[in-house]
Amino acid sequence: MTEKLERILIINDDTEDVLAIKARLPEEIEIEAASQIGARMMEHIFGYDLVILDNDANDLKKSKGMKTLQEVRKGDQEVPVLYTSFQPGWVDGSVFQTRGVEVVRTDELVDRIAERFSVDVSAPVVAERPEPETNIILTYNDVRGYQPGIYGNGKLLIVSYDKAAGIRAKEVLAGHVGQIYGSFDWRADRDLVQNIFVYDGINGEHMPGSVAQALGHDVRMKVNLMACLCDWDRKQSLQNSSYVNLTRVGCGGSWELGAVADTILGVKRADPTPLPMPVEQILGKAERMRL
Repeated sequence: MTEKLERILIINDDTEDVLAIKARLPEEIEIEAASQIGARMMEHIFGYDLVILDNDANDLKKSKGMKTLQEVRKGDQEVPVLYTSFQPGWVDGSVFQTRGVEVVRTDELVDRIAERFSVDVSAPVVAERPEPETNIILTYNDVRGYQPGIYGNGKLLIVSYDKAAGIRAKEVLAGHVGQIYGSFDWRADRDLVQNIFVYDGINGEHMPGSVAQALGHDVRMKVNLMACLCDWDRKQSLQNSSYVNLTRVGCGGSWELGAVADTILGVKRADPTPLPMPVEQILGKAERMRL
């Protein structure tokens, strides 16, 4: 039996996403929107046929949606919840275990609604966007041949250390991430980013993977996780649960990331390092996620 769909509550702090979802759904469906904090302050979350709740874990901050889900379930134990995230692998396990909740990748949400509720939805609206041109390399080690900085009139941003960070890896990476998030307004600037390359070794433990997920979530694109073989099982599980490209490099990643930088900038070296991935993947636009 098909579930009815007459009234929807969308809980999401990104109004642009709310409008994009609404634009694709039939006009006869009543759609109401609330911010995360607004939803938590509602006296009753009751009487909806569906709640769409976003994870809202932007800028490496803790998920807002996980806490809001608890309030939703206090108001209505039965209402179906589609819990959205651009990186489902980043969603806390307690969400998956909550009764009546289905976790859906955000850009697949509207199609899932159409399938589950048998409603006709519109095609995505393709808006004119600036041509992406900025590439980002992020590592807690050095990049062979390059100091940290901006190259090629903004074509490449290298955020790196001046040597192998060793046991300081997590501390160094935390500083780098703060620098990146302080330089970009992801909602305004994310369409300017063409590709992101993040090094994941052993000294950073889980942090590089989390950073790659966070950047992929906020920029809404597949991030290239450049990983050595150390702790490979963890890195493979990250690829299986998240929207990242896993690419094998040597320990430290310095030579391979240098070769990536050379390719982006058109630098030819007398002693070139073999590329860790096809040239087309380095120079092409990363796969993006759009509502």
